[in-house]
Amino acid sequence: MPRTEKRGSLVSWRSRCERPHLQPHATRCSTRMASSGQLMAQGSGLVLPRLSTVPVMHRLVADDRLAVMLAMALLELDIAVPGDWKRAERDPTSFIRITLERWIHTHGGPAIRHRFLLSAVITNSPSDWAERDETRPNQLFLIVEPSEATCGCATFGPTLQLLEKVHPQLPATFFHLFVGALNHWLRAYDYRDAEERAETLREWAAQEPYAGQFELPDVDGPIPPCMRQAALDEGEFAHLKDKINDPRAAKLVDAVLTLDRVSAQVDRPELDDDIGQELSDCNPCLPCLLVVFVEGDAVAGCFDEDAQGMMEVEPEPNIIIPFDPTDAESVQRTFHIFGVACQTITAASHVIDLMPGNDQWIISR
Repeated sequence: MPRTEKRGSLVSWRSRCERPHLQPHATRCSTRMASSGQLMAQGSGLVLPRLSTVPVMHRLVADDRLAVMLAMALLELDIAVPGDWKRAERDPTSFIRITLERWIHTHGGPAIRHRFLLSAVITNSPSDWAERDETRPNQLFLIVEPSEATCGCATFGPTLQLLEKVHPQLPATFFHLFVGALNHWLRAYDYRDAEERAETLREWAAQEPYAGQFELPDVDGPIPPCMRQAALDEGEFAHLKDKINDPRAAKLVDAVLTLDRVSAQVDRPELDDDIGQELSDCNPCLPCLLVVFVEGDAVAGCFDEDAQGMMEVEPEPNIIIPFDPTDAESVQRTFHIFGVACQTITAASHVIDLMPGNDQWIISR
């Protein structure tokens, strides 16, 4: 510090000056000035104030009543961990976020992140565009939606060829079990969405004066013939399952049956008319998984074309669970439903991991 350097130079300068020497018995005259010992207390000297016990960060939350009530309910239900309160720096919103992250992790978070890019938040509105319903002051929403820029991808072609060798109806059964179980919670974009998009393009093209010059996607072309077969019913599928000799095919069948069983553990919560009205101006929810037969087929082409308008209007979240944070039973039911949804997505990720030809798992939207 500059002041310290000046004091050092002053001491150094005095050491070079000549000082008058008093005789041993000379009489010393008083300077009439108080000594330093009379002015300052002996001991440690000057003590600076300590700030170690003062918090280094302060937060101001305008209305955290619902956050506090939800945090208390999560602790009472043993969903939250008390030690996370200190980790959250005693902020209820951060505490809820950490609890949500912990819940996802214990219900398959690593496997989910391996194949899906999703976000889960608790908010007081089901959509960014929707206004808060003031007639329901205690209502919150747990919502799940995918990243706006990316989407998971699963290639089914090699898997269908493998399963067709076991039974001609097994590929269609496997496909519809997988997509149906996942669609119960997250939107999967498959050949049926592509057919719908192609039909819309044909209707638009028909209104143009040069309709015959438009090149429209051929969705039917890449669909394997085995997908035209009827799916096996539950009894036929169970009978066939025990006769599969191919180890990989057997693992795939077991995995998709697990996915179907987990997905059906609980029904999706139904949204009432008021919430539906708030979402009436939203686009359909964004796909979380693109299901193709081969890389770059007509299904992928329709998805690329369709994706250009998916964000023109705010999309509806894939999962919306309304609940009351002041009601412990409502909170417990919400996290149970969310846990089943996480386990379903985890099971779907495990199925994709077993399917051949699925090294590429993420694409740009």
